[in-house]
Amino acid sequence: MSFLAMVLAAFVCFALVFFIKQRQYNHPALRLPYALKQPLFHPSERELLELLQAALGERFVILAKVRLADVVDVTAIPRRAPWYRAVNRISAARFDFLLCDRTTLEPQCAIEMEPADAANTFVDELCQTIGLPLVRLSAETARAYDRLCAAVEQAIETRS
Repeated sequence: MSFLAMVLAAFVCFALVFFIKQRQYNHPALRLPYALKQPLFHPSERELLELLQAALGERFVILAKVRLADVVDVTAIPRRAPWYRAVNRISAARFDFLLCDRTTLEPQCAIEMEPADAANTFVDELCQTIGLPLVRLSAETARAYDRLCAAVEQAIETRS
């Protein structure tokens, strides 16, 4: 009889713990732990977006913070592990801005706000491989209307 009481007490304790944990998990703060990020753009990104709109807005649709995976397809790789590595590499990376043709929305030029260095050579090589011009802007170029227009024009002309 005492053994049956112990099993019953253990079962009740287990059920009680299970019930409490389920209630904790169903709490909205734990079930959906998200909040709206403010602001969407850093001040320098917003400044560049406004400059891009003024300089190139009539000619291109300007998209911001575009994932590489939304623009680039991974070509056929015979083995699954290298394919996943290739997909993961482009899933985390993004273009700061992407200029697209107004009628077809075909990507015409990518814009990055950071200068070229060893850490971001992958994006440079990727853009060269897929034939998408990439403009890397220094802080001075990102604030100068004429330099910005010239850099984008030069990149697009080089593509053609």
